[in-house]
Amino acid sequence: MMMKLATAPDAWGVWYADDPRQTPWERYLDEVRDSGFTATETGPWGYLPTDPARLTDALSARGLSICGSALVHLLAPTDAMQSLRPRLEQTCGLLKAVGAEWVVLMDDSDLPPPGKDRALSAENWRTMIANVTEAARYVTEEHGLSFVFHPHVGSGVETEAEVVRLLDETPAELVGLCFDFGHHAYTGADAVSFMKRYADRIPYYHFKNVDPVLLEKIHRENIDFITGFQSGVMCELDKGMVDFRTVVDFLRSRDYGGYVVYEQDMYPCPPDKPLPIAKRNREALKALGL
Repeated sequence: MMMKLATAPDAWGVWYADDPRQTPWERYLDEVRDSGFTATETGPWGYLPTDPARLTDALSARGLSICGSALVHLLAPTDAMQSLRPRLEQTCGLLKAVGAEWVVLMDDSDLPPPGKDRALSAENWRTMIANVTEAARYVTEEHGLSFVFHPHVGSGVETEAEVVRLLDETPAELVGLCFDFGHHAYTGADAVSFMKRYADRIPYYHFKNVDPVLLEKIHRENIDFITGFQSGVMCELDKGMVDFRTVVDFLRSRDYGGYVVYEQDMYPCPPDKPLPIAKRNREALKALGL
């Protein structure tokens, strides 16, 4: 079975629907095509057109398709679903209209206020788990799409122990994992070892690598993750600490036929920076047989 390759606006430094420092969406789609990718995530809602006909026309003109969409939302508040459900509804509607499958949910992440710990309290954790489960049930049962949760540095689910706990406390038939090698390695954990242990819960992958020299400096000097990302710690796929040859060989041994989504966190960045990097990463993926 062949793995399906995609990218995401994140690989072009896009974190927001509208920011003058980001690559315009038309240029983004042109460069996705020009770098050799044929599928993309949508990025933040409103970055790509949200009208299905307009988006379909833009994709068709470039020979592209959509694989899924990521939503970032605060998940610990007790009323989180009141604001999340409408976002899920519009996202699922767009994905179904363009023939895409995957909804990727992340807990919102920012630098914690001074004196406050990033980790969730016991009560907030229970609420987050309930909200993730309800969101997954809504996406899968109400819309017939597939749901994965994306752990993220700086969020309520960051460390390996937190990821394991989330998997233990959510229904396996509803909640899969979008496994981001870069975010997992950033915490100091062995991303490849984790992927091998929990592959049965991982139907969707973000391929991202980490510069070990910069990562050691970030940890040694206690640099916050936003500054760390802006330092270039997320590096090109063949230049970091994650051995993607081992990863791909393992996935092939399991006959994995799902999505591999190339990303590289580098917001903000000059618009001329991402395309050459994307082309080099596409060549690195070709060298892996993808």
